[in-house]
Amino acid sequence: MAESSPLSGVRVIETGGWVAAFAGRLLADGGADVVRAVPPGGDPLAAEPPYFGDSGVSIQETWYNLGKRLVTLDLGSSAGRGALLGLVAGADILFEDWPAGSEPVTAAELDASRPGLTRVSLTQTGRSAPPLVTNDLVANALSGAASVTGEADTPPLTGYGNQSYHTAGLYGAICALASLRAARLTGQSQHVDMSVHEALVSCTEQVLMQWFFEGNWPRVARRQGSLHWSRAYAVYPDKQGQGFHVTAALRFPEAVLPWLIADGAEQDLGDADKYPNILAIVKDLPHVMQVLRDWVATKDSATMFPEAQAKRLPWGPADSLPAVLDSPQIASREFIRPQTRAGAGEVALPGRFFRTDADGPAPAPASRLSVAAAGWDERVPASAEGAGTAALPLEGVRILDFTHVLAGPFGTRVLADLGADVLKLGSAARSGAANSPSHPYYISWNRNKRSLMVDMATAKGKDLARRLAEHCDAVIENFSAGVLKRWGMDRAGLAASNPRVTVVSMGGMGQDGPWRDFVTFAPTIHALVGLTHMTNFAPGELAGYGFSLTDHLSGLGGALAILEGIEHARRTGQGLEVDLSQYELGLALMAPGLIDLLANGVERRPAGNRHPFAVWAPHGIYRAAGDDRWVAIAVRGDDQWRAFSAVMARPELAKDPRFATHADRLKNEDAADAVITGWTSALDRYEVMALCQRASVAAGAVQDAQDLTTVDEYLRARQFFGEVAPSGGSEGHPIDRFPALFNGARPSSYRSAHQLGADTFDILSEVLGMGDEEVAALMAEGVLS
Repeated sequence: MAESSPLSGVRVIETGGWVAAFAGRLLADGGADVVRAVPPGGDPLAAEPPYFGDSGVSIQETWYNLGKRLVTLDLGSSAGRGALLGLVAGADILFEDWPAGSEPVTAAELDASRPGLTRVSLTQTGRSAPPLVTNDLVANALSGAASVTGEADTPPLTGYGNQSYHTAGLYGAICALASLRAARLTGQSQHVDMSVHEALVSCTEQVLMQWFFEGNWPRVARRQGSLHWSRAYAVYPDKQGQGFHVTAALRFPEAVLPWLIADGAEQDLGDADKYPNILAIVKDLPHVMQVLRDWVATKDSATMFPEAQAKRLPWGPADSLPAVLDSPQIASREFIRPQTRAGAGEVALPGRFFRTDADGPAPAPASRLSVAAAGWDERVPASAEGAGTAALPLEGVRILDFTHVLAGPFGTRVLADLGADVLKLGSAARSGAANSPSHPYYISWNRNKRSLMVDMATAKGKDLARRLAEHCDAVIENFSAGVLKRWGMDRAGLAASNPRVTVVSMGGMGQDGPWRDFVTFAPTIHALVGLTHMTNFAPGELAGYGFSLTDHLSGLGGALAILEGIEHARRTGQGLEVDLSQYELGLALMAPGLIDLLANGVERRPAGNRHPFAVWAPHGIYRAAGDDRWVAIAVRGDDQWRAFSAVMARPELAKDPRFATHADRLKNEDAADAVITGWTSALDRYEVMALCQRASVAAGAVQDAQDLTTVDEYLRARQFFGEVAPSGGSEGHPIDRFPALFNGARPSSYRSAHQLGADTFDILSEVLGMGDEEVAALMAEGVLS
């Protein structure tokens, strides 16, 4: 790893399953020295298909372990536990997913080995709630994600591609770096108790928003295929049946309607005078969207995509995986590069989740070492670098936030929850619709921040923003490529006056390449990276994800990038320039399927709720008693099938020739699903879940917002839901709290999203030392609007 890499010098021990592996992978991407401890039988991920040809080398194990060193430890033996403590003595961070009461080593032993250690526990429901057996399918069902994914007249649909592990892993990496800062500040050990379930619930967009806030929507969000909760985005088939994502929510009067008129497809929409603003479109939205549907059916996606983007419209095709790879943006930015993998030769692998100007070489496939060769032979003493207190991990961090809509604001909400002082800079020109503090969307993602208004169209406004940036640890934006540079607020423009500042640009496509100016929303990214295509029951269907997954995950990526920048500045005195392409982050989330295609020529196709790599069977969402009530069940291996057959009171199924082996069950999945549905349809979904859980079979009710907030015992046990305090001219309202406890306590201070400009005077006087008269003069000139 390069000496200047963002996380150079950070030492990480990782032991655990998918979530811990992904959290460790993210830190390895940043240059941390990550040692993954695996059991004597080998890394469980190594058994996960697909493989590179007939080599027996797992694509998924390779991908999730990039940049790491692997050591074998038998944590069931005293020697193995001693070796773990020896590694801990030289480490900064420990990722683990040990069940409460079954830890191989105690907290006291960890603290004695490494005072000041940051330990991050990544368990499904948190260490203070009852344990739960899950996999990706079951986790999606329980979180609310499946309840809004799929068509209204089909079973709920799980999202494709390990996305529950990615979501929780991003949160885990954020918690690790935030708490590492607190450990260094205080010299005291830190323990993060993160609930994977809570992390997933927090990333389901409209599921909680519709429940918490009244609006022009049903309180319980339901499945509606590709149609967004706003009803203004959808995926429609073109004349070849290719899905194409369109929206009426952006530039409809000035771009979409003239295009329709030029094509003779406007029907009775009239002209632009009929739609002077977004409210007029909303009132006529069902008809507008039907006109768009009819029009797309006459067009060709391949020609429509560049034409739409030339008109600055966030439209794009719902590509299959081969089409995803046929992208000039991928080629131009060299996102996919060859690597050498022991046992598999040269293989093509996607790049990092985001880029920085301090990145070293691309993380290489994991190396396997003995414990003695791990290189951590020195003990790291506890030391306090700061003032010695940290009520919240990010107290003392200040961030200038230019972001809008969901991705960026969600990321800075995460940091604000952890104590960062987030200065949300807005303007009257950008305060409409979902960017208005009266809109539930804005309210949901902007708590715990301070608000100031600055007109960045004015020279004095730009100067004021630059002066504020001189006093910040990070600046983050999701404008079009190049905007900050034109303002002189990119990293190069700020470094002379504030060398420690990190600047994160969250462009849809990144800061260069032939698609750099393309406009995207999360559904556009889903479409372009194959996530929409793959999240369906069969090819040709167009449901896709039921919420803006990649907005949430891009926001978490932005938060992680800021924390990497803070760590880099601590060590070198220099912040980072970060290019976070939401498109590339989305591509990285699809990596196993893309690598399978690159390495083996195997095109993965939509499989609904069946396991994408045929490891679990049965693996589905089944009807339960009641209206639109469902339960997810996943069985892996013959022993679990026998246990599940006993749960159904059908032990004979274990010997049924259709189901006796995993291979048999794969051949007869339809028959197995019919048997299971015959059992579940007469039972309450929570009864099915409880019966399966007692037999250690992964199962979970498909929950919606009402279930999450009134029934879910795991969320109730940890008091995940609460109320935000009135603040900044806004009222209190229900919230989901941050999904982790820090040293036994959840971050407890939550303030409602402030009215626009509510903190302008306080910020300018506190940060810049401006007096009343100077602020008043700027207000009179219209700079603070």
